[in-house]
Amino acid sequence: MFDCKLICTDIDGTLLDPQHKISERTKEAIHKARRKGIIVALVSGRISNSLVVLQQELGLVGPMGCFNGSLVLDEDLKELEAHPIFNEQCTALMDYLRSTELEYFVFTNESWYMNQMGPWYDVEVQASRTQGRIFDLASLCENLHPGERPFKLLAMGNDPDYLITIEAELQKRFGSSLNIFRSSPRYIEILARGVDKGHAVRSLSKAYGINASSVMAVGDFYNDIGMFRAAGFAVAMDNAPDEVKQYAHSITKSNQEDGLALAIEAIL
Repeated sequence: MFDCKLICTDIDGTLLDPQHKISERTKEAIHKARRKGIIVALVSGRISNSLVVLQQELGLVGPMGCFNGSLVLDEDLKELEAHPIFNEQCTALMDYLRSTELEYFVFTNESWYMNQMGPWYDVEVQASRTQGRIFDLASLCENLHPGERPFKLLAMGNDPDYLITIEAELQKRFGSSLNIFRSSPRYIEILARGVDKGHAVRSLSKAYGINASSVMAVGDFYNDIGMFRAAGFAVAMDNAPDEVKQYAHSITKSNQEDGLALAIEAIL
């Protein structure tokens, strides 16, 4: 029997259903895990403020991995591990992205920023349940206050083929120093080099004295593969691409069918 001590779960496509809601069955499964002493960590590409909102909805107190493992926080929101993007890298990225048709956000450890309001701003507010800040991004890095650091750039567009083209160009220009990948057909994420969700799993395991063999990771997309590799038991959602499923030990049902709840119930 798998002796689970830590559950690391993705958010979008995993914890949340297609309507971006958390089902009652999923909430109850997480509560059962907590009552058995299992730590439940939200591990996502999201900012910590957004994960706190979800924790409050779940009635959950626990650690989290933000920005796909670039920032790992304990249950008191103290940093366990941090891999920000250097200001000069952030500025160079924005210089290039201004020449494309994509829009983009900059996420720091405190907030997220965009040049102007519009449909993408509204999408992010709805998804993250947090308000961003409108700012001239060209001068953002030189105006961050002490302690505030950029951790992620998110570029987005509605044409998946165009995103593939821009991703290739970003890899060519910046791939040797930054981690660049598509986290969905409409989004390109840019993080510090060599960082993925596996960093969050390893950092949390170390902080709480848990062996990797006692960690279950659940996710649905390519950015969850690092988490799968670092965990003793990896579970892919049925809505995951086939390539992602190849890295999992088990496949649960989709996020429309309480797949996360079923995965948790199976190990309790």
